[in-house]
Amino acid sequence: LVDSPVSIKHIEYSIVDEAWNNGWITPRIPATRTGMTVAVVGSGPAGLACADELNQAGHKVTVYERADRIGGLLMYGIPNMKLEKETVDRRVNLLREEGIDFVTNADIGVNVDVDELRANNDALVLCMGSTKPRDLPVPGRELKGVHFAMEFLTANQKRLLMTKDGTLESKWEKDHFITAEGKDVIVIGGGDTGTDCLGTSMRHRCKSVTNFELMPQPPMERASNNPWPQWPRVFGVDYGHAEVEAVFGKDPRVYSVM
Repeated sequence: LVDSPVSIKHIEYSIVDEAWNNGWITPRIPATRTGMTVAVVGSGPAGLACADELNQAGHKVTVYERADRIGGLLMYGIPNMKLEKETVDRRVNLLREEGIDFVTNADIGVNVDVDELRANNDALVLCMGSTKPRDLPVPGRELKGVHFAMEFLTANQKRLLMTKDGTLESKWEKDHFITAEGKDVIVIGGGDTGTDCLGTSMRHRCKSVTNFELMPQPPMERASNNPWPQWPRVFGVDYGHAEVEAVFGKDPRVYSVM
């Protein structure tokens, strides 16, 4: 319980990649169907997991996604360097083979009637993510160059996907793209999303990047009031912090900033 942790995440990755490469992961087609239909709204982690469970129980499942690609947070919220989109597509394609239908560009209440959805299905499951960000009502918030994290990350991911698909020239909305290239960047928030903004800014070749954190710097080891099995509130370095320090020579975090 007190030894250094092993790389469980990477071990699991290696196991599942080996399984895919050897064809050991195959579609699990339900042996029987119940005759009942379910509509799942949202194709992020919750929506996909819910659809999988319901499909394996024998129900006919259709997943509705507002965006143009399936995956929700997995597709547009998590950058490529943390989750390659081929991995997401691979799993979604497996779910398709198992009998799940997917509908994209389906904005419930806008271009899809929710009453019609309820009338045509035995059950309706809402698995939407929280896409309304928390704003900061502070002086200067309205100035140019202040953006929500997901605006920045989503626009970047869409551009990468369009580049790969060869549709960048015809579909890219250049006026809506947020670039950190050559800029002094400040990231407010020290969680996973903030780290992703650090990493993305570095890949845009920003001039500098600073990360404001609300909390004070945690200790290097567990404090006496933070025993196991509580989550260890200790100092850590994520990929974004390490990349910034490797390029600019120092950790980007500034603590206790209100």
